[in-house]
Amino acid sequence: MANEILYAGVADQRTAEILSGDYLMLIAARDALPQHPALAYLGDLKGRGSNVIKIPHLGLMGYDLPSQTADGAAVANTALSDGSTTVTVARYSKAYEQSDLAKFSDGLGVLDGSVWAADAAASHSLALTNAIANLVDGFATTETETGVDFNLTKWLSAIGKLEVNVQSAIAEGQAMVVFHTQQVADLRTAIATLAGGALQWYPPSQPQLTVAGAGYRGRFMGMDIFASGYVPTANAGADRAGGMFVRGAICWADMGVAGESNADQLVIGGKVLFERDRTAKAAATAYVSHSYFGVSEGIDLLGVTVVSDA
Repeated sequence: MANEILYAGVADQRTAEILSGDYLMLIAARDALPQHPALAYLGDLKGRGSNVIKIPHLGLMGYDLPSQTADGAAVANTALSDGSTTVTVARYSKAYEQSDLAKFSDGLGVLDGSVWAADAAASHSLALTNAIANLVDGFATTETETGVDFNLTKWLSAIGKLEVNVQSAIAEGQAMVVFHTQQVADLRTAIATLAGGALQWYPPSQPQLTVAGAGYRGRFMGMDIFASGYVPTANAGADRAGGMFVRGAICWADMGVAGESNADQLVIGGKVLFERDRTAKAAATAYVSHSYFGVSEGIDLLGVTVVSDA
């Protein structure tokens, strides 16, 4: 094994200078995405006999129109247009292992099972966010201007392309924008400096943040905007590739977990299995967590990738 947390490896937490009992969190993208209508959740696959789920695409409800037909003539059959998206659920795991000496000398209270459990809940949620964010850069329809800050012109063009693809106006609250934090900052600056008050950015209220999470930045022109540091780079790191989409562009599924009536196991929210694994001979304890989910692109035309300066 490797990366065990030993006394010799936590010297920064064990020096005589640690007096306050405080510590700083290292920088990380910690804004998880919520259950938004634009994200198509295909369900919990626990007990369903497979870790794969397929959702059909059907050309119904006006996809094909009736044709004018002569009186008394037999109408020809219309071919049913269809397709499908497959989501495969996979395992995601993480483990921290610490020695007793590292734990017993801990003056900050961070090498504790409750802290590792809280970290497991947060990190597995963010793993799903990361998977979703890494899909928004792959839509065939793009709005791209490398090396240039995102602006209102690009925003309007991207919305226009999405509405053309969807073949209707985007209903308020039904579209989701997942941008890198830099793209959101550029858009906010453009609205404040160029829109002259004609276009309004609606920042989130505290109740909305409670439901949607800290990554929710508000609504603009009927679209809910979320910022995430997990949005990938493009063009050799010069740009970020976020995206806007409606329901059906991104599909995901997960699988609930269950413990075994074991005091060393804890099920968090029905989705994360957190376990304590004691190695007595080494005087060490590992804290291991597992979750199961999968993410896949659905109908490509329901999303637009937006590339702008990083």
